[in-house]
Amino acid sequence: MLRNKTRPPTFALPDEAGEMRTLDELRGDGILVLLFLRFAECPTTRRDLLAYANVSGRLEALGARLVAVTADTVEGHADLCRRLEPGFPVLSDARFEVSGRYGVYHSDETDEGPQPHGEPAVFVVDVEGELAYSQSQTGPKGLANAAEIALIVQYMAANSGRYW
Repeated sequence: MLRNKTRPPTFALPDEAGEMRTLDELRGDGILVLLFLRFAECPTTRRDLLAYANVSGRLEALGARLVAVTADTVEGHADLCRRLEPGFPVLSDARFEVSGRYGVYHSDETDEGPQPHGEPAVFVVDVEGELAYSQSQTGPKGLANAAEIALIVQYMAANSGRYW
């Protein structure tokens, strides 16, 4: 389990276009909201992706960037992004290398969907590059409400990008 006020694990993962993206590049000098979602064809993933797409403009106005990660392939993400147009990068962690370092629950259930897959999680990284907020699920019911995360980011933006 990652702790607040610590640096999250660095990573380099391909986005939906196959371009490698790093944690530092995605965060820049602002706030980063990092979503871990199940898999492209999961209804919960599509619901959460659209919910966060609806607040992404507000997050950007507050100086935050948004990025999602799933265990799908780059090709699966490209198709998902063409259909849903989230407006932010969707990264491929098909081998669970980054998800595992973030403590994202790795499901090995066998009754439905692509197996194995990750479960929903959200991490907010502050302007100092430290974790300010995290929430991990151990089931498919989804993430913190996108509006709740927008309020956390709004608070951080009003405090020079810091939660503490």
